[in-house]
Amino acid sequence: MAADRAHHVAPILVLHYHEVGLKGKNRAFFERTLVRNVNRALRGLGPATTRRLRGRLLVEGVPASALPQAVERLQKVFGLATISPGVEVPPTLDDMARAAVALVEGEPLPSFAVRARRAEKHYPFTSQEIGRVVGAAVVQATGAPVNLRRPHVEIFVEVANERAFVSTSRFRGPGGLPVGTGGLGVVLFSAGIDSPVAAWRMMKRGMEVILVHFHSQPFADRASEEKARRLAAILAEWHGPVELVIVPLIDAQQAIIAYAPERYRTLLYRRMMLRVAERVARERRAHALITGDSLGQVASQTVENMTAVTEATSMLVLRPLVGYDKSEIIAEAQRIGTYDVSILPQDDACTLLDPRRVETRATVEAVRRAEAGLDVEALADATFAQAHWERIPPPWWHDHAGRPQEPEEEAPCPPPL
Repeated sequence: MAADRAHHVAPILVLHYHEVGLKGKNRAFFERTLVRNVNRALRGLGPATTRRLRGRLLVEGVPASALPQAVERLQKVFGLATISPGVEVPPTLDDMARAAVALVEGEPLPSFAVRARRAEKHYPFTSQEIGRVVGAAVVQATGAPVNLRRPHVEIFVEVANERAFVSTSRFRGPGGLPVGTGGLGVVLFSAGIDSPVAAWRMMKRGMEVILVHFHSQPFADRASEEKARRLAAILAEWHGPVELVIVPLIDAQQAIIAYAPERYRTLLYRRMMLRVAERVARERRAHALITGDSLGQVASQTVENMTAVTEATSMLVLRPLVGYDKSEIIAEAQRIGTYDVSILPQDDACTLLDPRRVETRATVEAVRRAEAGLDVEALADATFAQAHWERIPPPWWHDHAGRPQEPEEEAPCPPPL
């Protein structure tokens, strides 16, 4: 960075949040969780430290060469509104002007604008004065014209907490709430397009998630299981290390085929999945189950069928995509990076043994009668007992030898009961 060369000022990152700042008495908890998540994201990028200031976070210690990587990771930290790489200087007009000139010297500058903000009113200058002084210094040093409406480069100057921050770039964060502030949910994770997006939507609201993937091996290949791991690793970039539970469903499916009417088969599979997912949730003291259902998208996702399926569990079932259409879900999957993996071919645990015709207007009474020949609780217990538990880290969460590492503050994943 030019400022580092000119004044030996170490680069910093100023992180702004929005929704966290609206919290009242719980604000400190949200800020502490956000700091933890920022530190996780910056793991391995030098001796980075994160400090809480009024209304923002300040990251120091990231080497200039690692700033692009740091920004890329921080753009996946829920709770952050903007990320601004820059420098910190004393809150004087001369220091701010010198820092701004150093940042733009030697860089293409067809036009520029200064965006100044003074957070506190006790300084002996106004935001407008900062803009005038810094702008004049840049014009004198570079000859570049000022264009306040459509500048090629914006110079951001922020004065707060008895210091000044100067930067020439501002990156948008994902917004939302820090993961870890919204409870714990268990996602029915099919490895298709919808369920990763549903998980991501709940993570954005601060929820930690456990991903439960059901497969039908040996009647299906391992493609869905491998896809689930790859998708979990993508979501881990937004979440931090995430638990993935791999569950063989085939024994329960075969029992349902043998004893239940064919047209209810898909709904009974889904009821069994909810029962097993509820056992995972009880094991981990989670608060809700999460599905990728979208109203009317497929025959099993009518209002009547969703009601009949949900009756199988006493837990809250969240459907964050219920009002989305398929094109909206696909667009979000592409934006968050899961789409290309989700569309890889696989044998789905439900569709592999699906009936020729699916009941679209089931009632609770009808599905209960369809299950009457099954010991559903014993089947759910036996299916849960076969679950395999893994912890999936982000792709960059490794030591120097390339081995996955666990965060020091987290206990290793215990086996299921």
